[in-house]
Amino acid sequence: MSEDLVDFWFDPGCPWAWITSRWILEVREVRPITINWREMSLAVLNEKQDTSEEYREIVELGRGTMRVFAAARAAAGDAAVGDLYTTLGTRYHGEDGLFRRPRDTARARDGGLASWRAAMEALEPVIAAALADAGLPAELLAARTDGTWDEAIHASHALVPAGERNQSLIGVPTISVNGHAGQFGPVISEIPTGERAGRLWDAFKVLATEETFFELKRVSDRAAPRTCLGAP
Repeated sequence: MSEDLVDFWFDPGCPWAWITSRWILEVREVRPITINWREMSLAVLNEKQDTSEEYREIVELGRGTMRVFAAARAAAGDAAVGDLYTTLGTRYHGEDGLFRRPRDTARARDGGLASWRAAMEALEPVIAAALADAGLPAELLAARTDGTWDEAIHASHALVPAGERNQSLIGVPTISVNGHAGQFGPVISEIPTGERAGRLWDAFKVLATEETFFELKRVSDRAAPRTCLGAP
């Protein structure tokens, strides 16, 4: 069985992208794939979107995090980006993760915006700890406030295969298989493991590499994201 190349675009703040990223790591255990981790900033994607000021403010607070990823790539390569995504994403979305409470309070009168804002404003020490966990230099934290890294983030966005008309990017996760068109998704509510992960990959790969395929969307309620293995 030949090895497949998976380009995976992520924003570490998104719980749905986190679930899909943990699934693709499970896939790597049972199918021959190589993963390239690539930055996609929700703050950049939302610049021209009609969103509330509150939401825009919260997403904007995450822009600096993507700069740190761009700096990590420049300093230590693609593998370091994947390692940092794991250490930071675990601190965001793990059992005691920084972003678990905002999701739990999302049904509050303000949609949990106050909790999200508090979480996003507390990022600096969390990112610093994640850098240390990934064995990366603490100095990379300075990239968070360095706008010169934005060019690298835009360049990462431009790597998504988007067709001759350069279709607009949708969000994260975005995946390209063997250089085929970028696919938004799969968006899944829990982390499949073992052969279950492999079967989902087999199905996704067929669609992702079929040039006539454009869209598939389920008509049903979306379950809450279970960002930890075995989460209730």
